[in-house]
Amino acid sequence: MTMCSIKIECVLPENCRCGESPVWEEATNSLLFVDIPSKKVCRWDSLSKQVHRVTVDAPVSSVALRQLGGYVATVGTKFCALDWEDQSAIVLATIDQDKKNNRFNDGKVDPAGRYFAGMVYL
Repeated sequence: MTMCSIKIECVLPENCRCGESPVWEEATNSLLFVDIPSKKVCRWDSLSKQVHRVTVDAPVSSVALRQLGGYVATVGTKFCALDWEDQSAIVLATIDQDKKNNRFNDGKVDPAGRYFAGMVYL
């Protein structure tokens, strides 16, 4: 039996308060992730080593790739499309708007391309 040698290294000292929802984007060699309490969606380019961020207006709990390009994220109680060029989030839908203590907690896309996201009561 042989042992494999695995090298683990920190490639991005981002200092997130609560970094979650990692998604690899093959087309751009980028890692997307969110920092929930800092209200940021981040995209790290593995080739340039640059980090690009979009700051939103509520805690952001997940990010996903759109089939036709671009990104969507769960922000507070909203599904939003992200625009990296103008650093904005466009609201696509709002869920549980009447429940003040609810927000999205996490989300992922299934193999069929559907974005599933769950809520949390705080």
